[in-house]
Amino acid sequence: MSIVIKNLYHTYQVDTPYETHALKNINLEINEGEFIGLIGHTGSGKSTLVQHLNGLLKPSKGEILVDGVNIGQKGIKLKEIRKKVGLVFQYPEHQLFEETVLKDVSFGPLNLELPEGEVQKRVKKALEMVNLNYDEVKDQSPFNLSGGQKRRVAIAGVLAMEPKYLILDEPTAGLDPRGRDEILKQIKYLHDKLKITIILVSHSMDDVARLADRLMVMHRGELELEGTPREVFQAPEKLRTIGLDVPTVSVLLQKLRAKGLPVRTDLLTMAEAKDEIVKVLKKGSEIHA
Repeated sequence: MSIVIKNLYHTYQVDTPYETHALKNINLEINEGEFIGLIGHTGSGKSTLVQHLNGLLKPSKGEILVDGVNIGQKGIKLKEIRKKVGLVFQYPEHQLFEETVLKDVSFGPLNLELPEGEVQKRVKKALEMVNLNYDEVKDQSPFNLSGGQKRRVAIAGVLAMEPKYLILDEPTAGLDPRGRDEILKQIKYLHDKLKITIILVSHSMDDVARLADRLMVMHRGELELEGTPREVFQAPEKLRTIGLDVPTVSVLLQKLRAKGLPVRTDLLTMAEAKDEIVKVLKKGSEIHA
């Protein structure tokens, strides 16, 4: 099953002097089990796009199909769609409001009118999924936790709805390095171990290069590029013209190649780069021996 977007357009403030065409003819498919990286500069349409995927925004034109269901059709219960497609906004901890972690994470499942026992089961499972001990945190105020822990509680609140598809809009924004690493580790766990489909909106080329199976590059409301991280980051000049860069590792390898070291430039992680540099240097030393 999948999320399919067909000929999607979205216009804000129609027929006013401030009319803005935020999305223009977007066509794409997100397959179950994928890890998608959605990148683009500020104002490119990333957040507008993902808010269509669970019905928070309605298309000006076009269709969104979630597992074959057109979510814009009359009679469709968006509550059912939002059980499948969970959306974690940027700075989700700002949406924490209950006096305890337990009550906050319970909010979504309670709105599904689930039995009390099922709600507690889901809350415990969701907290474990983000590496928080249920017994240790359930009675704490979420506002007394660290920044990274607050964000994980907010993510747990969405996971407690048991979505098939999880959208995270800049989930590491504003966190210190430790909190950032914690969140990324948990997102990778959700995808690798629990098989949740992930759509990660990010400004970090290093993060999406390391984590995503496929990248979608937005520019001025259009889908500018699409492909694997290796494919997308082999077009550095095009990316720079639309305000994006390439991963730090790619920059390093390109500079080494420009200096005459015949390294591959399509590698994306530090481990890959290290192995490639060692291999090339070793080969060079053998030739000159």
